[in-house]
Amino acid sequence: MSQSNEHITAAPLRIDGVSDLDPARIPRDVLVNGTMGRATRPPGFPQIPNEQITLTVYWEQANHPSQTVIFQRTYTSSEDQPEFTFPITPQHMSVDGTAVIQYVWMADNPDPSPRRTLIIDHTLAPTLQEPHYPDKNALNGFINCDTVPPIWEKIRIQIKPESIFEEFDVCVLEWQGFETLNGQPPALTPVHEFRKTLSRDEALNGFIIEIPFDPYIRPMKDYDSGAAQYTIFRNTIAIAKSERGVVRLDRMIPGQDEPCGGFA
Repeated sequence: MSQSNEHITAAPLRIDGVSDLDPARIPRDVLVNGTMGRATRPPGFPQIPNEQITLTVYWEQANHPSQTVIFQRTYTSSEDQPEFTFPITPQHMSVDGTAVIQYVWMADNPDPSPRRTLIIDHTLAPTLQEPHYPDKNALNGFINCDTVPPIWEKIRIQIKPESIFEEFDVCVLEWQGFETLNGQPPALTPVHEFRKTLSRDEALNGFIIEIPFDPYIRPMKDYDSGAAQYTIFRNTIAIAKSERGVVRLDRMIPGQDEPCGGFA
């Protein structure tokens, strides 16, 4: 699909929902839902029965330089029409970077379209409200040895409903513990992920994610903190991210050397 040695004869490729500019940034709804590409009928489309012509669509990315055939089909004179569509799926557009797409008609000689450059960027800015901690002390913001349920069992994180939630969306919550009270380094744990596929009720009313004590909470003992942030995925594509929610953690009891729940 090297354009330098090609004589460009086919009409430019068009993509539903994407600007005709080159390069063109792919909108987020197209990244999430996929779209259709459109190849214009070539002047040499078969007019005689049993003659054939093949449409091949190539996809290439700078960080994956090998060409990929994402669509190929052979047509006959009975299938003549002004244009021909082919799918461009979320999976085709799953890797961030610059992509190049081109179609080629092939009968006796190749009839290539101009190469189109597409910009793929799934980066999200936080737009959803932060996770909440329904069991923290309302006065001082702590989860401690007096909390119900006990801190040495679990911490409950509440995800409140958002208008974008849909059944079968996947919520990926990231949790990390810190040696400070404000969710800033130094870190006491790596980033842990918790995944949940939403039911219809959860999409409408929100839901709870429980963080077990071991190994996710135990490293935090004395005036530490935990931070949670979640991303919503649809069709494997990230569509929205929350703000970051921080909670203060303390497992020490005045006058005792051992934290509630024990040492690590």
